[in-house]
Amino acid sequence: MMFRSRPFIALLIACIGIASVLAYRSFGPEPAHTPLPGIQAENPGGFLSRLSLIPSAWRKRSLVSVIIENHERARPYHQGLEDALMIFEMPVEGFITRFNVLYDLKKLPKLIGPVRSLRPYFLDAFLPWGPPQIHAGGSPEAFARVQEIGIVFAVNGLAHDKEFMRDDGIAAPHNLFIDDKGLESLLTNATAKTLRWPPYHVGAAPSGSGALKISINLLNITNNISYAYDFFTQSYERTNGFTVSRAQPKNVLLLEIPVTNIGSFGRLEISVTGEGKALLFRSGTVQHGRWKKRSTDQWFTFEDKHGQPLVFAQGLTWITAQPTLERVKWEDSL
Repeated sequence: MMFRSRPFIALLIACIGIASVLAYRSFGPEPAHTPLPGIQAENPGGFLSRLSLIPSAWRKRSLVSVIIENHERARPYHQGLEDALMIFEMPVEGFITRFNVLYDLKKLPKLIGPVRSLRPYFLDAFLPWGPPQIHAGGSPEAFARVQEIGIVFAVNGLAHDKEFMRDDGIAAPHNLFIDDKGLESLLTNATAKTLRWPPYHVGAAPSGSGALKISINLLNITNNISYAYDFFTQSYERTNGFTVSRAQPKNVLLLEIPVTNIGSFGRLEISVTGEGKALLFRSGTVQHGRWKKRSTDQWFTFEDKHGQPLVFAQGLTWITAQPTLERVKWEDSL
């Protein structure tokens, strides 16, 4: 009996060894890569990925973006941030920040908002993608920029009472929302902008100094931002003023982009073309680098101090642009 069972045991050990090798090859760290907009990766995940057993690192996304308010009175009512592909945060009047939030049109949250008004540099930041842009009003410069670009399908929520809704329990103007069905209805005649996602290098975290706690001093306790790294989820918990966000990014990218002028009604003029300092926080570490955007016909590139691409984690990226990074601090302990 013992002798007859030995071949079976040997076969079992061999199968376990083969399975271990396949598991290591399939689930081990993915090499860093640079996806190019509009080009589908060929076989990015290998043999098992072709069998749909392992999610591909690259996916085609149909994009739409929504301007979301970040006034202190609006923050407790944020809806849909946790479902974003990317959040691009920039200052507006009074240097309070506002978000242009990028979604996959096929994976919309049930409710998005509070929706707020458009500024021209939010459009420029997402060029050359030019996804359909959802907003509620805007500055004269923003409307002029829409006409000038000519490729952005912009929807002003103030003219679409049927698709948008107001919550009477929230003080205006921070109470305008749109649900997934309303958004899909508005985009019936829009041309979907398809992008291979993510649009930057993704891979294992490089070695770097620890950064478990991040603070961004906006000179106002109600607007200051902090992040705390969560080892369990490998993401960052964001606190803005006194509000903790449900969105927990895997990457926190800070860009130094100057304000070139303050115009009428305190509206800011910001150019997103050029280059400047960048800080990428991911996996509890910080990478120093630079951002570059040669023109609105090109998407941003992010490089480390050696000129090599910054390496991001897979998942939500929260980008915050500020006139200076001098007020950004971090600690290697929580």
